Amino acid sequence: MWMLRLLPGMGPETKAPAQKDLTGKTVIKLKPSAALPPSNVNAKSIVANFKEDLYAFHKCCGGRVDLIHALFCQIAEHNGKPPLPPQTMAALLELTMEEMKEVPCIVSDVSLVKAFEKMVKPDDTGANFESKVMVVVRQTTARSNHASVEVEKLRGRFAELHAACAGSAQSLFGFFIDLLPEEHRGQYTLPMWNVMVMKCPQQTTSIPLEHFVSCFRDSMDTTDTAETISPVLDRHIALCRDPEAASAAAERLRRSQQPPQVSDRAKEVVGRRAGEVA
Repeated sequence: MWMLRLLPGMGPETKAPAQKDLTGKTVIKLKPSAALPPSNVNAKSIVANFKEDLYAFHKCCGGRVDLIHALFCQIAEHNGKPPLPPQTMAALLELTMEEMKEVPCIVSDVSLVKAFEKMVKPDDTGANFESKVMVVVRQTTARSNHASVEVEKLRGRFAELHAACAGSAQSLFGFFIDLLPEEHRGQYTLPMWNVMVMKCPQQTTSIPLEHFVSCFRDSMDTTDTAETISPVLDRHIALCRDPEAASAAAERLRRSQQPPQVSDRAKEVVGRRAGEVA
């Protein structure tokens, strides 16, 4: 599952820079745009070479800001940098933080292109911009297109699972966790999954079908296929249709996460994301 890479604790820890002593000094408050890199006079011409790639990404993500933000975080990771804060993403897309909280928050392909133009640094060329940025864009577009195709093959079975468990977040979480490598299954709690994968408040107990399908699609990688997911899906449909077995499975999952193996950093990140989706 691709979304594993965005969950807390899976990537390297990033630390805030040491605070300088500013006693007696005037503090200048910067606007969000001041946090952006200096512009490159060739930014428009550099990005123009990749507009078709950007339009393709915009089409597959529907202009959703949450997916655009995820892409920019992947680009940062690709270049050994920490994830972009929401404030920086808002500045790049010329949105306010209130607008960023809209569900869904959608921007045009023109806004997306302008955001990429702002990413171009003074010493960037078309070649290094492609290697630093555009390879990630193309990979993300390919992953999204692959996920859309595979999810359509599973849509009917997802509906069966959802009906069998009445949309129970606990049951859907159990299915999702069963798809992960065994060594990762004890690392994630239901509240964490609600926030980071389902983009719901931590205490959500029921998830609408289309919301679940959409978020599941967003979490898929190019290695995830209907063929590999179907057996796990069938097993959980049968499980949910047997109340006693479902209850026992939920209890086993709960015990496997006691105490949850979640770092303080993970808790901090989930708490911050929980505030964003609340």
